[in-house]
Amino acid sequence: MPGLSIDRLTLQVPGYSEAEGRRLALAVADGLAAAGLPGATGDVSTLRVDLTAGAGAGSDWLAGQIVAEILRQLERSV
Repeated sequence: MPGLSIDRLTLQVPGYSEAEGRRLALAVADGLAAAGLPGATGDVSTLRVDLTAGAGAGSDWLAGQIVAEILRQLERSV
């Protein structure tokens, strides 16, 4: 079955409350679902994304950056 399955998503975002972190994780999941990976198959055990965001960076921007980096890494590995 094609598609993307994530067993666990862990975010460490200094300054974010648990609720803010949960909203960010849902935004990342929504972004990945919207992007899709047509025709991609394979298994990637672990991806790590390290980002530095300025003090004014919003959650939407951060989610977009996380999604973009995950997709870049997945495209290279599958």
